[in-house]
Amino acid sequence: EAVRQDGQSLVYAAAPLQADPLLTESSVAANPFAVRGAKSPVCTVLELSAVEDRIRYEAAWGVGGKTLDGHLPHSSTLGDLGRHIRAQAPNPNSRFYLTLLDSEIPVSPLQVEQPLAELM
Repeated sequence: EAVRQDGQSLVYAAAPLQADPLLTESSVAANPFAVRGAKSPVCTVLELSAVEDRIRYEAAWGVGGKTLDGHLPHSSTLGDLGRHIRAQAPNPNSRFYLTLLDSEIPVSPLQVEQPLAELM
């Protein structure tokens, strides 16, 4: 969260964190997922399924909110899904909590590179 607030804060971190590709300013800016404790909306993935060479998703934004759906390449990650969902959200610039069906624990911003195929 410190890097999101001030990209220069990474200079004060331990060397392994400074070298982490997920913590570069561009990676942090592209990461759609909220960190624990942030005041952010919730989106729940209702379905992930393989359709030919693509992954189909359906999600619900907020409580009783807007239904979002789409298709992504089979090689997509959780971060790709999050960015695709965020583009359809009421506020496409906000970070949000993403929960997967059958889970109450939101996706961590550190899971941004996890392949969607592993979740089906």
